[in-house]
Amino acid sequence: MEYIFFDENSNIKGINLPKSQVGFEKMCKLCSAAETLFSTKGFYETSIIDISKKARTAVGTFYTYFKNKTAIYNYLVKNYYAIIHRQLAQKTSHCVTRYEMEKEGIKEFIRFGQKNPHCYKIIWGSSHVDPEIFEDYYTNFAQGYISSLKKYQNIYIDVDLSNIVWCLMGVSSFIALKVVFTHKSISEQKLDQLADDIMHILTEGIFKHKPKQRKKDP
Repeated sequence: MEYIFFDENSNIKGINLPKSQVGFEKMCKLCSAAETLFSTKGFYETSIIDISKKARTAVGTFYTYFKNKTAIYNYLVKNYYAIIHRQLAQKTSHCVTRYEMEKEGIKEFIRFGQKNPHCYKIIWGSSHVDPEIFEDYYTNFAQGYISSLKKYQNIYIDVDLSNIVWCLMGVSSFIALKVVFTHKSISEQKLDQLADDIMHILTEGIFKHKPKQRKKDP
């Protein structure tokens, strides 16, 4: 996994940002070790000594960059958010219509989940480690999504835009999980077919027949 050198304005709680490239590389080794251990053993079964040992660094080095285990966990979740956000922006930059952007975004989200299946364990595990980390991850995603959809609002059905965003986030997340659970790689052709199915559901709806309108009492 790539790790991002966040600037001081990122305000990640419990993080002491490295002052040099060498320091950042040491921090990355700790992050890589923590990511592996958290995704296999879990947060509570992993100690700072375990992380330091796997990273082949002194325990004191851990505390140079992180206040505690929760801080490094928080960094990992923030890192997932930043990388996913960046990759979605890159993959949809060539799209002309919002329809194309949604489809390409779904495909890229599935690709990321398949390449990094451990990210689900860590992101969702944050609800037990620190609920604020979990809530911030999804609310920040939703807020960014809402902002990007506002200029296309006229092409969506007339409902609260935030409800549309949370539905779309749920679709992408659980379809990606479906692929992860198969433990098999998916070809670009199959991925495109899967995305077409999802877009068909989104544009046409699930129910074949709309329910009859109830007559209002006089």
